[in-house]
Amino acid sequence: MLSIADIDLKYVKHYLRIEDEFEDDDQEILMFIQIAIAHLKNVCGLNDIEFDEANTLIPALLILISEMYEYRSAQINSNSKANPIIERYINANRKFL
Repeated sequence: MLSIADIDLKYVKHYLRIEDEFEDDDQEILMFIQIAIAHLKNVCGLNDIEFDEANTLIPALLILISEMYEYRSAQINSNSKANPIIERYINANRKFL
């Protein structure tokens, strides 16, 4: 079974359909992984151990990383809304609603 600890650079590159040999964006992807993990821990109120056990957050983690990678622009659409799929996974794992 896939665990949240399995979400590393290699896994994310496969998820994003980026060839292993293409390393130009590796540092950026690693940064996105760290930011997405920190964000999910923060909004869910989870410590490191709780986060490591929250495998139901894997889809939200991957979607956040994917969106950061795809939309690498400083410009934010004024009518943008939170992704409802991500919100569903986050709300299921929040300690305090």
